Amino acid sequence: MKLKTAVIPAFAASLLLFGCSNDEVKDPPEDAPKENESANNDTSNDSMTDTSQDNKFAFTSFDLDVDYADHQDYEVDYDNDEDGMEASFQDDINDEKLSGDKAMDKITPMLEKLDFDKDTPDEEVMKQVKDTFSLKDDYEKFELEVTFPDGTEKEYKDMKQ
Repeated sequence: MKLKTAVIPAFAASLLLFGCSNDEVKDPPEDAPKENESANNDTSNDSMTDTSQDNKFAFTSFDLDVDYADHQDYEVDYDNDEDGMEASFQDDINDEKLSGDKAMDKITPMLEKLDFDKDTPDEEVMKQVKDTFSLKDDYEKFELEVTFPDGTEKEYKDMKQ
């Protein structure tokens, strides 16, 4: 009887863990840069332009969160580090939510178009992202967090009230 009471909660917990959503990309692009890949490389003095030609994207992490009225969100999350690649996409306006490989398939063409680097002016980065993802200007909040291959993290924000 004691064994049953110990096994049942453990089994239930394992089912809960296995049932959780997984954003892991199982088939990542081969040439996408990984976080800290260039930071640990002795030849990391190359400019971002040179690095972006060798890599699929100009960044290792991309987290876009745009909030519209009535709790309508547009979110793009991409992260590539030593633990693997993860991607998710959510567009409440068009009722679309993807994760893993399906999200990666959706966002890859858009991420490939982005060619900004850590030195690009904030306004230009935000314009490029808005244009690439066809975002409407009537948002309440625009927030973008990016990690570049050299480890530099930048945040871009625009709040409308």
